[in-house]
Amino acid sequence: MNQARYAGFWIRLLAHFLDGLILGIPFIIIAGILTLVTGLESIGYLIYVILVGLIVYLEGVYGGTPGKFVMKIRIVTPEGKFIGISGAVIRNLAKIISGMAFGIGHLMIAWDQKKQSLHDKISKTYVVHKP
Repeated sequence: MNQARYAGFWIRLLAHFLDGLILGIPFIIIAGILTLVTGLESIGYLIYVILVGLIVYLEGVYGGTPGKFVMKIRIVTPEGKFIGISGAVIRNLAKIISGMAFGIGHLMIAWDQKKQSLHDKISKTYVVHKP
């Protein structure tokens, strides 16, 4: 990983914003329509679980979400490989910890030498520019 170009805070924030547009908005619309059609407000939880499953799958198998693909950045292991489903589950659970204490775990990207957030450090991952 010595020759990797690590993705910094702003590009990762933009990728996250794009994910909201590409994944979040359609899933919200689908949840709203299904709620209206079925009359079950809890259907939104099912849609959310499907969204989280999709994100874990994409990060584990393909190295990122659509926002990361657009920004040409990928999540990798220290060996430069994709993290797999189990690695993606750990990384996404660790995001909960990163968000605690006013999101300092996410802000760590700005000053860390290898641009790792707390959840990257916990899951032993890096976000790098696609070669």
